[in-house]
Order: sequence, then structure tokens, then C-alpha cells
Amino acid sequence: MPSPTAHNNLRWADLIIEECVRFGITRIYASPGSRSTALILAASRHPRIEMQMHVDERASAFLALGYGRATGVPALWITTSGTALANGYPAVVEASMEAVPMLLLTADRPVELRDTDANQTIQQEAMFGRYVRWFVDLPAPTVDISAEWLLGTVGEAVRRAQDGPVQLNCAFRKPLHPDPADTLDRNASLRGHSGATPRFEAWLRGSAPFVSFSHADLPGTDVLSRIDSRMRAASRPLIVLGRLRGAPDAIRDAALHLAGAWGGVVTADIGSQARLGREHDLLIPCIDAALYGAAVDHLQPDCIIQFGASPVSRRLNEWAPAAERIVVDHRPRRIDPQARGGWRILADATDVLAHLATQRTERIQVDRAEWQDAWRTVSRQVREWEASVFSRLLTEQQTARQLAARLRPGQSLTVASSNPVRHLDTFVLATDHAVPVSCNRGASGIDGTLATACGFADGTGTRPVVLIGDLALLHDLTSLGLCAARGAVVVVINNDGGGIFSYLPIREHTAAFEPWFGTPHGYGFEHAARQFGLSWTQPADLDAFEVALEKALSAKKATLIEVRTDRQANLDEQRRLLGALRERIAS
Repeated sequence: MPSPTAHNNLRWADLIIEECVRFGITRIYASPGSRSTALILAASRHPRIEMQMHVDERASAFLALGYGRATGVPALWITTSGTALANGYPAVVEASMEAVPMLLLTADRPVELRDTDANQTIQQEAMFGRYVRWFVDLPAPTVDISAEWLLGTVGEAVRRAQDGPVQLNCAFRKPLHPDPADTLDRNASLRGHSGATPRFEAWLRGSAPFVSFSHADLPGTDVLSRIDSRMRAASRPLIVLGRLRGAPDAIRDAALHLAGAWGGVVTADIGSQARLGREHDLLIPCIDAALYGAAVDHLQPDCIIQFGASPVSRRLNEWAPAAERIVVDHRPRRIDPQARGGWRILADATDVLAHLATQRTERIQVDRAEWQDAWRTVSRQVREWEASVFSRLLTEQQTARQLAARLRPGQSLTVASSNPVRHLDTFVLATDHAVPVSCNRGASGIDGTLATACGFADGTGTRPVVLIGDLALLHDLTSLGLCAARGAVVVVINNDGGGIFSYLPIREHTAAFEPWFGTPHGYGFEHAARQFGLSWTQPADLDAFEVALEKALSAKKATLIEVRTDRQANLDEQRRLLGALRERIAS
């Protein structure tokens, strides 16, 4: 006899997936499991769903994170019950901190099995705490709860997931799925066995969501006018592009247009989308390096407007304490690590930037020639330093420079936290091509970097290129399989441990430093690369690295390039490079 429980399970899953698709959510990342059977079956039989299974729940969650960051549309992360959920925690935290769209469909045991010592049953209610925008503990499917209520709940979840992760915890009773011979097709499953209301019948016949909503982040014209007036009144205005989402060329063009209109200059974080690309005399290159040793303290701005999240550069964040600050960002949170106050505008930074640039096309430019010329001089000194100071040694700084210089259209760059993102931000000047850039700086964790890169590439329709450290790669080894499937180019800096700790005072405690902070591991990545189907090479010098990089970026097969470096030599090189620029600017 057919099981009504099994049919109810599949029907609810079909309704959830269908309503998500009607909102434009068609990408699913999932991991194998039993309790999530109905959700996976429903997804697998929807014609518009693209679904990828990956054995590691942590990596599949980071795939969803990367996709949401790239597109602004949540991906679905489907997981089974138990500790599978806990593996998604790092990605959920990052998505929450960065307000990345993400929708979690987490399968669970029904209420009667919870807190009974039933197998694989944990407390999934509100597991992610304050890091999700909304949590709903869906009851086990039953005909006593209307389909309209379920559709409305899914719609509300989608609405709230526009600004961060939302969790729908989906309880299912056994049997989890109907027998193959007894399984209804999608249309019959969606309709169910009982009579439907006129509103639900209209939903079945149509293609629109059960509940629709509108979302607007742009402030009114009065706020835009106040921003424009304040920046025009400044004597030494500075535009800081923090972490942003959007088209690289559009972001860069808008910022440079405003710099011209306001008589200001621009600096761009590596995650701003505007850092890579053509050179411009009002775009200050390598601001973190320029600020080393107070070399440009005489050029402090009196008003700083920051678009997007805080930059990587600690020096930039701490600079110019007396300047008035305006921060534009869509995340409903405080962005003021130095407690300086100022004007906080809760709005989509990319949209505000674009609208300000569009509305100011007819305005007369403010004359701040002395301020701009002073920074043009600094920019020229930075470029001269960059052209002369780098040796032909294969260093971590050179690796970042050479990789950025060779990026091309159709690729995206994901960079790991710790030293890789800092080296890119500190030492990379203009490049031939602007490409989409992703970095997990919301919580600055090193886990999930490769999976994030693959999800980001899925969302941008690009080939993933990754700059990563050895510890970050060890954290995410299973995602090498994801990289192989996408033809990724992975450049790993292997300095046998935690290179970032060499920059901290703890390095002076020589007896404790190496075993407890440097943490040497002794691993190489040749066999891991080959295990997952990537080509592998370990260049011996800079010439060999350039050849290997060109070959990898030109070929279709995934490649892992392992660059061996020494942590102390890297610290010495960092000091040499920054000291040379400080002396050049001060002279």
C-alpha cells in the first residue's frame, strides 16, 4: 500500500524547490545523506535546477557562499541531519558577516525523535544562532498544514536571504521517499491528493511565486545631494573602495569620475573589483605600501568616503584619525573598528557609487589641483619603486605580482586570507585586465578557500584562479576535486607553516614560536594534486614560475603550481621592499 508519509515528504520538497525556482534560485550545492532524500529527489527532477553533489559538507557550503557572492542570488545548500550541518558553520558565518545571499535547506528528524538518543539526531534548532537572518523549524509534512502556508514561508525565507543566510530546518518522517513504481510525477505531486483553494490553483497554473516582494537599497536624492555637497566642501577628499560586488570596470569608472568631480583621489582594496585593471593618475597604487613608516603622513585627507566593507590594509584603516568619515555599505552593522564615528549610510555601496557618478556628470569639477598633484607625485614614486625594487627571485611577493599580471578575461581570482591577500593588496599595481575578485574577509578565515573559488566561478561564468597558502590548502583538500572539474589554476605558497605569524611579536619568543605558531608540517602537494586529477609543478625559480603560469593559464586542464618559500626570507623581503618605498617617498 502506498505510504502517505512518503508522498507528503516528496510533495513538500517539490513545493519548496518549485517556489525557489520561481524566485530565480536554480543552483543547488548538496552533500550525500539519507534524511535529505526528499529534497534531493525533488531537486533532481526539476528541469531548471543545476545541482552539484560534493562529499564534504563544509566545501559544499562554501560553494554556495561563492556563488551567492558572485551573483547576488542565493544558492541552496542542502544537507542531511546531524553533524553534517555543523560542517557548514564557517561558510554561514562568512556569509552572515558579508551579507551574502544564502538559503540553507537542512534535513532533520521529526520532533518525536529529538532528545531521545535517536541515531544521528542533534539539536538543529537555531544551530547557527545569530549568524542566520531567519530560522524556521518546519514541521514534518502533513496534509493538515496547507501548501499555501509552506509557499508563503519559502517566499519569506527567500526575501530575508537576500542579505545573508536563512535556514529552513526540514523535518521528515520515514519512509523518506515513495517506492519508484508508486512515485507521482511532479505535477501530480505538487497538486496533492486533496482539494485546492482558488489561490493555490492559480499558483499551480502560473509561473509566479506565491508571494512577491520588492527590495530597494538606494537612498533618496536628499542623501545623495548631501554626500555630493560634503565631498565638494572638503579640501583634501579621499575615496576608499573597500570590498564591493559588481562589474569591475563600472565600479572603477564611477569612482574615478567622482574623484575628478570632487577634486579627490581614489584608493582601491584588492576586494573592491577595481584594483586590477588599467592605470589611472587619480587611482593611488599600493596604498598600504605607501603608508609604511608614516611616509605620507603629511598628505592626510580631511574627508574620507568609504564605499563597501573595511579594506584589508590595517595602515589605511588606522590612517588620518582626524578626517571626517562617511561609510556607505548595505550590511546593517557597525563599520567603525577605530571608533571614529562619522556618517554611516545603510545602502548598497555599488548602487550609490553609480548613482552619484551618473547624477554629477553636468556639475563643474572642484579645483583641488594641489592635493591631486601631490598624490600624483606619490603614485609616480610608487610606480618607479615597483619597476626597480623587485629582484628576479621567486618570492611570495613576486608570486602575487606575476599571477595578477597574467590574469585574462574569462577568469576570476580568489585569494586566501593571511599573507596571500596582503601580498596582493600591498604589492600589485595596474594590470592588463580587470577580473572578478573574491576573498573571504568577513571573518577572514582560511577554510573553504578553494570551494569558495569554485562557487564564485560558477556564479561569474569564469575559470577559477586561486592564490592560497599551504595551511589554507590543507584545510580544503577535498575541494581539489571541485577545482579539477572546473579547470582551475591553483597557486599555493608553501612556506611549511603559518607565515603570517612571522609578522607578529610572538616571533621573538624563539623557543615557543616554531613548534606552536610556525607549526611546520613537512607536506608537499604533488600527490594530493595528482590524486584529484590536477597537473602539478614546482618551479625552481622565477623564470620557471612564469613559464608554468603561462602554460597553466593557457591550457584547459586544472593545474596546481607549488611555490616553495622560506618564512624568514619572506619577512626579510617584506621589510626590504617596504623600506625602499618609504625612503623613495621621503627623499
